[in-house]
Amino acid sequence: MDLSQIRRLIDLMAQAPIAELEIEESGRRIRLARAQNGQRAGVVSVAAKPAETTPAVPKPSVMTSASDAQETITAPSYGVFHLAPSPDAPPYVAVGQKVEAGQQVGLLEAMKVFNPVRAGVAGTVEAVLVAGGTEVDMGTPLFRLV
Repeated sequence: MDLSQIRRLIDLMAQAPIAELEIEESGRRIRLARAQNGQRAGVVSVAAKPAETTPAVPKPSVMTSASDAQETITAPSYGVFHLAPSPDAPPYVAVGQKVEAGQQVGLLEAMKVFNPVRAGVAGTVEAVLVAGGTEVDMGTPLFRLV
């Protein structure tokens, strides 16, 4: 299942009167859930069945590179990435700004639901790797911290 098929499923689900959809194809599973009764929507997840010879390792939202001591904040799910809470507001963070672990650094919008992107560790923003309004996949690097 490719990204365009997933996007079509999201669009179809937005128009259909269903609350949840789960599909498995070629060893990959996707589950979409709609918000109910004012609650936040469930996580959009795509999972592959682990191969028998390799153990499943969850992908962290912050990855560390031992060689250069940099941290990367990655997208926790698919969506449209926003640097600010609204078009006329200042961005959550800027290059050179210090951030604390757990601090909100952006927003991901999927199916009209906004979810915060938070820093997993403290550091200084060295680079913003994705422009605001860009569609990103789960695991896409968004910021580089030092």
